[in-house]
Amino acid sequence: MTTRIALIEDDPLMGESLSERLQLEGFDCTWWRTGAEVLNAVRQGKPLPDAVVSDIRLSDVEGPELLARLPEPWQARPWIFITGYGTSAQREALLARGAADFFTKPLDMDRLIRRLRALQPEASAPSDPAAVLKACPLGVSGEIRRLHTMVSRLGANWDSVLVTGESGAGKEELARCLHRETTGVDAPFVAVNAASLPESLIEAELFGYEKGAFTGATRMHRGKFEQAHGGTLFLDEIGDMPLALQARLLRVLQDRAVTRLGGEQALPVQVRLIFATHKRLNEEVRAGRFREDLYYRINVVHLRVPPLRERPEDVPWLAQRFIVAWNAAHPAAPRTLGTDAEQALMRRAWPGNVRELRNAIERACLLSESDRIETSLLREDTGSDDAPPAAPDRASTESPMPRLEEFLRLQEREFIRQALQRHDFQIGVTADALGISRKSLWERMKRLAIG
Repeated sequence: MTTRIALIEDDPLMGESLSERLQLEGFDCTWWRTGAEVLNAVRQGKPLPDAVVSDIRLSDVEGPELLARLPEPWQARPWIFITGYGTSAQREALLARGAADFFTKPLDMDRLIRRLRALQPEASAPSDPAAVLKACPLGVSGEIRRLHTMVSRLGANWDSVLVTGESGAGKEELARCLHRETTGVDAPFVAVNAASLPESLIEAELFGYEKGAFTGATRMHRGKFEQAHGGTLFLDEIGDMPLALQARLLRVLQDRAVTRLGGEQALPVQVRLIFATHKRLNEEVRAGRFREDLYYRINVVHLRVPPLRERPEDVPWLAQRFIVAWNAAHPAAPRTLGTDAEQALMRRAWPGNVRELRNAIERACLLSESDRIETSLLREDTGSDDAPPAAPDRASTESPMPRLEEFLRLQEREFIRQALQRHDFQIGVTADALGISRKSLWERMKRLAIG
């Protein structure tokens, strides 16, 4: 399906150049020169575009003002603003109001084309994909758009959903998106990670307990099922749940009622359930580590979040989103991402997925010495000196022993890399595990060239 682009540009040379280039790239481009022409086209019922490229300063109206005056279907489309007078503050304000992107003149046409290709509609795309993107900020790639399509099709007619994907790919983000889209922001959303709790505590956390149920139970405690009543319970890493607890979970799913530890009364719960795991549950079933009946009970609707390497067009979009968040939290130290830095991000494999990308942007923002992020802070580590030096060959006197300072540096580097991998590249968790501050960990990573 050809992407329809609405181009709004009052400069005749720029408008003609952009229109011709977009047509050559295979887009169906309609060029309007003023805001009045756009409003007149809307009144005449012209087809809705898939995306809008608009100058900010038009001859008769400002681009953002025109956006506000258009009907909701137009506002929900991805808007890309272009200007010759852009500032970082203006960019942040537009992105915060829902703009898809912001380009300054002279335009990087190749980057603009890539950005528009990321918005290209699929045959199965929802009638209003941008509205879903605004509610579910996972990306703009075709894979993510198809995922959003499935979310929109579910509507309110779902009971349980299974979400799979690699660690850090965005499973909880998708779960929260599904909750917002179908349950509502006022309903509770309760998340619990089955892999993060000791086996002895999972049952008490999920189902709650009565006072005196066990040593240390000095008061009644409502479990996660009760806390999520009327809303959504997100059970992350369900594949790591012990077999004995899987049986009780299955009973709760069938009865829709929980009994607290030490209690006798079954308490009805009205809750939707989203299960997530990075494991292949069908393989876990064959290996005897996951109950087959529970697997078929939760695998009613299956949503797979693809890893970042399968959707590289999401990398710059997500990076800009994280920079906007940084700038909002640190107005005294705003950051920008240039084309060269964006290309450095695109060259990385991101084994830690979106979580690793977010941490890399945070690290670059924190350690950058200027408002423009240095490309060197975003390059992928080659790993050429990952391994600690081998023990010297005592039979050879020609190989010099490494200096103590270099040996200790390599040992520290390997130790921190292993800690990051063990904690899925979560900087805060890794820093706590190492007993140092987040800033100290970032500084060590920079000094040791850990990407």
